[in-house]
This record gives sequence, C-alpha cells and structure tokens, in this order.
Amino acid sequence: MINLIDELKVIPGIVGACIVSTEGLQATNLPAMFKPERLSLVGNHLLALSASGRNSFSDLTDMTLNYDESVVVARELIEGTILFAICDPTFNYNLLTMSFNLLQEEFKGGNFSASTVAAPVVTEPVAAPPTPPSEAKISAPLQDLLDDLKRLLSKILGPMAGFVFDDVVEEWQAQGAAGFSRIEDLISGINREIDDQEKIDHYRSLIAPLLKSFQKG
Repeated sequence: MINLIDELKVIPGIVGACIVSTEGLQATNLPAMFKPERLSLVGNHLLALSASGRNSFSDLTDMTLNYDESVVVARELIEGTILFAICDPTFNYNLLTMSFNLLQEEFKGGNFSASTVAAPVVTEPVAAPPTPPSEAKISAPLQDLLDDLKRLLSKILGPMAGFVFDDVVEEWQAQGAAGFSRIEDLISGINREIDDQEKIDHYRSLIAPLLKSFQKG
C-alpha cells in the first residue's frame, strides 16, 4: 500500500498522501509533522463528508478542500476507506485524478497487498475535539495576528503550513480562552509540529516583531 501512494509523490506539487479507514490510519508517506492521530482524525472527517455528499450528489467522486497554502484532495476508495493527498496549490489536478483512478482500481483488485513494503500503521479512531467554549472566540485584532503567524509559517513549512496551523489553532481553542495571554501555548503547539530546532528558531525570529508589536498595542 505504501508503494501505491508513493507513486503519487512523483506528481509535481504533491506533498504526500495517506489512506485511512474506519479502523484508523492504514498507510502514509506524509512528513513526520503529520502525526498518525491527526491523519486518522482528518480521514474520519473526510469519510463523514463523503457520505454526506453522496446523499446530495450520487455521482460524487473527489472532494477538494482549499487552504491558504495547500489543497487537500480526497477520494473514498471503497466504503469506509478514503485516500487523500496534500498538495501545493499549483499541482496538476488532472494528473492527480488519473493517478487516483489507477490507484483505486488496484486497491479494489486487491493488488495493494503485494505492494505493501511496510506494516500498515493502525490507530484507534480519534474522537473529534470538543467544540470550543463561547469565550474561546477569537477577537478581530487577535485574528489578524494569527493570520500573520500563519503566513510566516509558510516560510518554514511551505504548502503544508495552512493545514498544520489551522489544526493547531483548533486544538488551542479547545483547551481554553483564545487570548494573547495564551499565545505561547499556541506557539509551543506549532513548534511541536515543526519538529526541527533550527526551523523553530527561525520561525521565532520571524514572529518576534509581530508579538512585540501586538503586546504594546
């Protein structure tokens, strides 16, 4: 199965892909910053979206989610199993669709077993995070700051930045009031996703003037 999704990375602009079933993460070739638990959560959400979409559009095949710095393209291979790829906004959609078609045929034919080069990673399905409390709503000035932090993260993580940043902010909001007093908690979460001290230091140097300016008001 790893071999099958590795073929997708040959396409220019494709960061990586993974396969998630209702039992959890089955295979991934995405960078280490995309934790298995988070990929399982995203996959479960995409499976739910796909099921909901088919209620309105019986011929639904692919779903596309657009972020500021990246695009997520997903397809349900069989019921309860979804493939999704994270892409740079400049990726070739037609080429990816053709590759999805071929991969889906191989998957349905059972050919993925012979292509597996590593034991699939299986995790328990992860429950969706709790809805942030009302007091965790983000004020307009703070949202402007977050937008700038997200923009600068793209200098560190490239097309993956938007996906990672939005996920960390969602977790941050779920843990308490979204205020500047907790901004270091948010940055710590981002640093864990960067997972490279040199890049963490670079990111800190980029955002330091913004944090200082916001604090002064």
